[in-house]
Amino acid sequence: MNRSATVVSPLVAAVFTVLLVSCSGVVAGVPSVAGDGEPIYGLPVSEHTRAELAVAAAARDLAPCGLLDRVLVASFGQVTAYGPVGDLSTCHAELVPARGTPANPVWVEVTVGEREPTERTGAGETASGIEVRPAAGALPGTCTLYFSLPPVPDAAAPGRWGHVSYLDGAGGTGDSAAGDDCAEARTVLGSVVGRLAALASSPSDIPLAQQDPCRVVEKLSVETFTPGSRPYECLLTLRGGAEASVQLALSPEPSQAGGPETVELDGTPFTYFRDAIECHYYFYPGTVFDTNLPSSPVSERDKIGNRLTASVAASAPSCDDAETLVLAATEVFDY
Repeated sequence: MNRSATVVSPLVAAVFTVLLVSCSGVVAGVPSVAGDGEPIYGLPVSEHTRAELAVAAAARDLAPCGLLDRVLVASFGQVTAYGPVGDLSTCHAELVPARGTPANPVWVEVTVGEREPTERTGAGETASGIEVRPAAGALPGTCTLYFSLPPVPDAAAPGRWGHVSYLDGAGGTGDSAAGDDCAEARTVLGSVVGRLAALASSPSDIPLAQQDPCRVVEKLSVETFTPGSRPYECLLTLRGGAEASVQLALSPEPSQAGGPETVELDGTPFTYFRDAIECHYYFYPGTVFDTNLPSSPVSERDKIGNRLTASVAASAPSCDDAETLVLAATEVFDY
């Protein structure tokens, strides 16, 4: 493959590293054996993989910003940023509470589609058919409540989870109602549960969020594939046994100077870097999203993290495999 290089921002490399950590996670076992079932994306898959794909697809049908009520969040303070972030599974809001300051904002997030809670949780309870488990050992001013997503009919795979998080940037200094760090999180969760019951689905208006990352196997020769720990990740076993992955996300716009390389493969530019484990290639289809609101203070308007663009990441231990994977992804996810 033809390859030339320039350089982009070190901040971008740091953000990419954080994104990889947040999007990947540890999944027990390895991708399921393909088996002799009916083909999906041109490959026969086992019933287990078919069920996993159905459960992940149902999670992608629940746009997180369709579950996080912006008007409700505004009742907690002045909202300065609101919108999708990260691996497309999360809707994030920042606000300044009545007794707070812009230097210590409150964060409210709703995330959907996790394979399982990523933290140790306390005893669960059931409300309106939804199981709720609080994260155990939360820091002062922080509360995370995990909730089970509605089951997928006829899918013989465990259902997925979501969570609501509330983080007081001042560290729990009295902004929460009655000094209860989970008061706001429970209020948001009640709204989320109500919306889950009222809506069978609320698809995202972001084109990339409507896609299955496992579709990339239409363009590849692979042994197995299965959804990852989040619904916008696909885990692949390539021919020869190497494990790889594709992730769909929102990332800050890439800078044009400093940091990881910008490389050209077959005439197409990609951002590239290699860590101790894998090679990573990115490209950026689609539109730029600005999560700032008109009411955002001037100090918020220039934050690079508030301008996000759809991104596709391909990762594999071998750079040759990662190149092949990202070039296949451009044929599937290039808008």
